[in-house]
Formats: sequence, C-alpha cells, structure tokens
Amino acid sequence: MLFANAISDNRNVRSQMFNNQQSIKNVPSNTQEIPGYLQLYQTPPGENISLTEFDEIAMERLKLLKNFENCKDSHPMHTEEFKNKFRKTCDKIKLIVFPDLKPTSSEDIAELWRRDNIGHFILRLAFCRTPENQKWLTQIEGDLLRFRLRQEREVVVDSSLSAVNFPIHKLSSEEKKEMEEDLEHACQVLSIDMKNKAFYKVDFIDAIELIRRGSVHLKKGFAYFPFEDLVTILVSKMKNTTMAAMARAFKHLAILEEEGRLLPRLARLSNNAYSGKDYNGEQADGSIIITRHMIDKLAVRSFAPCMKQMHKNLRLNHHLKYGARRQYGLFLKGIGLSLEEAIAMMRDEFTKKIPSDKFDKEYSYNIRYMYGKEGRRVPQTAMSCATIILNNPPSATDCHGCPFRHSEKQVLKQKLSGESILKKDQVELIVDLAESNQYDKACTRYFEFTHHLEEGGLGQRITHPNQYYEESQKIIAERIAAKHTSDSQTSQKSEPKEEQMDTQ
Repeated sequence: MLFANAISDNRNVRSQMFNNQQSIKNVPSNTQEIPGYLQLYQTPPGENISLTEFDEIAMERLKLLKNFENCKDSHPMHTEEFKNKFRKTCDKIKLIVFPDLKPTSSEDIAELWRRDNIGHFILRLAFCRTPENQKWLTQIEGDLLRFRLRQEREVVVDSSLSAVNFPIHKLSSEEKKEMEEDLEHACQVLSIDMKNKAFYKVDFIDAIELIRRGSVHLKKGFAYFPFEDLVTILVSKMKNTTMAAMARAFKHLAILEEEGRLLPRLARLSNNAYSGKDYNGEQADGSIIITRHMIDKLAVRSFAPCMKQMHKNLRLNHHLKYGARRQYGLFLKGIGLSLEEAIAMMRDEFTKKIPSDKFDKEYSYNIRYMYGKEGRRVPQTAMSCATIILNNPPSATDCHGCPFRHSEKQVLKQKLSGESILKKDQVELIVDLAESNQYDKACTRYFEFTHHLEEGGLGQRITHPNQYYEESQKIIAERIAAKHTSDSQTSQKSEPKEEQMDTQ
C-alpha cells in the first residue's frame, strides 16, 4: 500500500496535511552521523509501505511513547534511574533512543530512522481528531525529543541545524565578541566560560519560553542564547509544528472516508491507545471469587473514582442509565463478578423502584449481552481510560465518564475535598493536573495519595480502571502479608521470655 496515497491521491491535499512532499529518502539527516529525528519531523514519508508494516510501526511508536511516559512518571527525566528503566523498555523496540545502542551498519541506522519518521506521522493522523489526543501526543513527543537531544553530542546537534527548516544562526567569533558583555550578563554565563561557549540567535517570536524565563539577550527583534537553551528552542518549534499540522490534518481528514482500510486503523490507535492487559473477567487459578456482597467494601478500598462514583449513584438512586450500566457493568465483569452475581446485584437495586418482571424484560438482556451470552455472543472487555474519556461523554444528568475529564474544576475540587484522607495540597495538585488535561496522571496521583504512597511511588501510570483495582488489591494484600509476618516474628520473640518466666 502507498502510505502517502492512502492519505490521498491528491498531492496538493497531501501537502497540506504533511507540510510538504519531500520523501524521507532524500532527507540529508538520514545518515549515520546526523540522527533522523533532528529534522524535527518536518519532512513527511512518501514511499510504499504495506498494511502490516503500517500496523507494526504505529504500535511500535505508541509503545515507545507509553513506556517513556510511564518511566517519566516514576523518575525525574535525565536521572540515571530514569535512563536505566527506560533503556530496559527499549530493548525490543526497533527505534534508536540511546545513541550508544544504534547499530554499526549505516543501512540499518537509515532503516531505523525511517521507521521513526513514519511512526511519528502515523500517530499524528491517528491522534488529530480530539484536542485531548493532540495535546497528549504533542507533549509526549516533545518530551521524548528533549530527552534525545540531551543524549546527543553538541557537535551532532549543531551539525543538524542546516537540515532543519528553521532559521537558527550560530554567532561567529566576531559577532560573539562584539556582544560579549551583553550575552554574559543576560544569559548568566561566567566570563571564564565565554570563550568556548557557542551562541545562537533566532527571531524573538521563536524564543518566547526563554524570554519568559529571562535567560536571553534581546536585540533588534532577535533573541540570543547559549547552546544549553538550543534544546528548548528546538523542542518548542517541533511542538508548535506538530500541533499546527494535526489541526490541518483534522480539517482534511474527510478525504480518508473512502479509504476503508486506513480509517479503522487510525481509530484503533487513538481510541484504544491502552495496550496493556485485557480485563475480560476470566479468573486466573487461585484468584479470589468476587460476590455482590463484597462490592461495597471493595468500592471504598479499591475502586477508581469513576467506578466509585457510579457505585455510589447506584446505591443512592437504585438505577443507572445505559452509559453507566455499560461502563460499570464491564468493570465489574473485569474484576471477576460472575454473570449470575451481576444480574442479582442489579436486580436487588433496580427492583427497589421497578417491578422484577420489568427488570428481566428491559435490563437483564444487556447484562447477558456484555458477558457474551446474547446477540453475537462475544464477551466484551472492560473499558480503558482512553475509551471512557473519548467515547460517549456524559450529559449533566449522567454519572458515567471520567471525573477528572468530565467534572468542572470546582465540582472536582469539592469531590476530592470530601475525601478525608486527602490533604489540601494534594487536592490542589490533582485538580491542576486535571485542568492541564493530564487525566491519567491526576488519577495516578489520587491512587498514590489514597494508598499512602509517595508521589511517583506507584512506578507506572493508571490507564485503566481495572488496572487501578488490580494494583490497589495487590498493595493491600502485600501490606496484610507484611503485617502477618511482623506479628508472627513478634510472637516468636516473646515466647522464650514467657517460658523463662514460667520456669521461675
């Protein structure tokens, strides 16, 4: 399949979606000396790839970004702990992230940069349809670029600037000498370091972030800065380019309507970005059997806020609308509640307001359908956070959805403040994360604070309500086991003293 032609046979429209028509085969940065990503993804792919390779590269790129996000959430970026953890996740991914891990063959390196470039542009198309997805992809790609740039040698980054469609001028020795005092003062550089330090200039519009920090010298519409700040400029440029390109791609996405093979793939990537465990309710050997009588206690201890909210609504109003019945019902199925127990639980609540025969006629079929006993007879899996956030948003009278995404700031703050276990500063942090569209991170922080973990102590990001439940149960079980061990050791230490007292 032609990757570019799958987007459109119209080269003008394709140009609007991808910025230009230059093939990545002609990119001068695709060499062993200059990493391909240093073109800041300004040159789109323009070659033939198969559907199989399309799927493989897209999932490979998405897996890399998810692994990077999880590592960044548990360790500060650029620390040795972060690098070691992230390095382990890159072993089976066919992309170059660490310079020392790239192959020796120039052909192999060119192939890896090719995959890197194609993967980035596939995800642009897949994630362009919602503001949340656009922001997530732009932010995580920007962070990955920042990390990569910090790993590269200064001479490599400097050599790549000529291949970037972005006016960055490196100051000559004469230019630097003329402005030496101004640069030293404005950029806070020691005079002893000035001789060996490189300085650059860009249009001040492209250095807004540095200007905001007050770490640049401004003169006649240009911003002057040292090499250390070049990374900030390049990352900012790439993020702005990516956001603008995705906005244009979304406007022209209608041209893909005739391409039945490509749209479903893009939809799966964006709507089902969660690539972890499928929670379908199948119980592993030795797992605890869940009954409806255990749900109230489990909801308090281990349910994610979205599920806790629906469970509370069910107990209070003895009814759930379709969106909540489906979201909550699949979650309960995922934690191991059997079909019989699920029907019995819902019947117990619903029949407090409606006759039993009405429940059997109007509601029990949908529950059996979710368990694969009616209709197509295909068991359904529990919804991930991405599916909950992006599909079927709740109305003002609904209780399903994600509280961090679908609650207004004051309402969310009020809900969190009602949790006696949360401190005021913890509530503020969670609300700020939700306001900045970092819903999964807000939920992760909520998990950590309510389970008495340090910030980042979970070591991964919550991306599925059933993952939240599973991790909570794991922590509770470990603490119970640790307490039993401690009690046993204390008892054993006290026994000799008691025997000695008896003999006396």
